[in-house]
Amino acid sequence: MTPELKAAYRRLEAAIREVAEEEGCEGVMTEWIVVTAHQRLDDEGDGVTQIGRLVPDGGGTVPYHRTMGLLDYALTMARAEIVAGEADG
Repeated sequence: MTPELKAAYRRLEAAIREVAEEEGCEGVMTEWIVVTAHQRLDDEGDGVTQIGRLVPDGGGTVPYHRTMGLLDYALTMARAEIVAGEADG
């Protein structure tokens, strides 16, 4: 991992901690995941979507079973909010 990428991950984690605090999260943040979607056109002009998954230190420290658990829990909560009529959109 380049020094620039390592520094970028440190800034990302600091930003996530700051937002979590402002959102009212309490306690020690032990894990985090950021999911991104990127859209581009390929050489033939067709749309291509790329989904990114960002985890601490570029993914080397969080086992897949933990990231999958976090994502599954977030999805379960989102579905519950939809059923309860509390979801945005």
